[in-house]
Amino acid sequence: MDNKRKIGLLGGSFNPIHMGHLLLAESARDQFQLDQVLFIPTGNNPFKLTDDEISREHRLKMVELAIQDNESFEVITHEINQSGITYTIDTINALKSDFTDCIFYFITGADLMFEITRWKGADELLKSVAFITTFRPGYSQSKLDERIDELCEIYDASIYKLYTTQMDIASSDIRSRIKSGYSIRYLLPENVRQYIIKEHLYLPDIENENEDE
Repeated sequence: MDNKRKIGLLGGSFNPIHMGHLLLAESARDQFQLDQVLFIPTGNNPFKLTDDEISREHRLKMVELAIQDNESFEVITHEINQSGITYTIDTINALKSDFTDCIFYFITGADLMFEITRWKGADELLKSVAFITTFRPGYSQSKLDERIDELCEIYDASIYKLYTTQMDIASSDIRSRIKSGYSIRYLLPENVRQYIIKEHLYLPDIENENEDE
C-alpha cells in the first residue's frame, strides 16, 4: 500500500480556471503529499449547464496554460473528448485502468459533500476513491463535519478535510466581470487572462464584433 502513488483528481468545468482552483490543487498536493494532481475538465456536466459555456478547446487550453509551470500538475482529456453527458464514476473507473497501483483522492469543495448522493453511482464512487474536501463560504464547519460523519458511516467513505487559505473566487463572477468591462487581473493566471483577451472570450456578441485587441 505504501508504495502506491498518490494521485489527486480535480474535476470541473474550468470556465475559466482561476486561482482558487490552483490553490486548492496545490494545497491538497502539499498537505496530503500527493505525487500528482490531475485536472479533469468536464465535457457536458449534467449539473452545470450554462449559457456562458464556451468551446471545450478553449477551456482545455486555459487549463493547460494555467498548470504549465507546475510539474506535479497534469490535464486529463478523458471527459472533454467525450460526446454526451459525462459522469465522474465512469471517469474514475477509466482512470483506474490507466493508472494502476495508484491511490486516488478526489479534491473538492464542501458543496459536493451535500450533493454527491445525487450523482450517478454515488455508492460506488464514495467507496472507490478517498475524498479531500475544503471549507467554502456558506457552509458551516459543524454542518460539514456532521455531513462527513454521515457519509463515512453510511457509505464507508474515506473523507479528509483540507485546511487552506480560502479564496472566494467563482468562474461565474469572472465571466460577469468580463461582460461588464471590469478587470479580472489577479483572479486567474496572467497567461490565462491574456488568452481570454486574445480569443475575445465571454464578451457579449456586440462587443465581440467590435473588440480590436
